[in-house]
Amino acid sequence: MLLVVTIYGAVIGYVELTDDVLVRNGPPPQLEFELRLPPGTALPTQLEGVKVDLDTDKNQMFSTLTGTTTDHGRPVIQGVVDLYFRTSSRILVLHIKGEPDRLFMLKLKANPPAVPDFGPWQRVDYIDDQPGQEPRKAGDGDNYEVRYRVKRAD
Repeated sequence: MLLVVTIYGAVIGYVELTDDVLVRNGPPPQLEFELRLPPGTALPTQLEGVKVDLDTDKNQMFSTLTGTTTDHGRPVIQGVVDLYFRTSSRILVLHIKGEPDRLFMLKLKANPPAVPDFGPWQRVDYIDDQPGQEPRKAGDGDNYEVRYRVKRAD
C-alpha cells in the first residue's frame, strides 16, 4: 500500500513539474502592457493597422488593445494579452502597418507572479525591418519602450 501511495505521489509531482499550462481551472494570468512611441508619432485613428502579439516558444497570442494615452507628449498604446504557458521565452511584438516590427524581450519568470504596478520602461530590443532575415539590434534612434505588469486571478 505504501508503494502505491509513493508511486501515485511521484506521478502527481512529475505532472505538476512538467505541465506547461499556467492555470488549469480558471482564467489565465494576463499581461497588461503599455507601449510608448517616439515623440511626434501620430497614431492611426482607432488604432487601425496596429497589432500587438505575444510570441513564445510554445504559442502565439494576439492581444486586445484597450486604449491610448500620452506620456510627456509621447503616444502610448495600452493592451492586454493572456499568458497560457510556463516559459521564460516571451517576446512582445508591435506591428504598425507600413513600419518595421518592434520586438521587446520580456523579462518575466516562467511562472510570473502578479504585480500591482507597472515595471520600469524597457527599450525595444530588436527591429525587424527586413522580413525573412534576422532582426537587427535596436539602436539609439529606436525610441520605442514597453512596460508591463502581470494580473492573476488564482
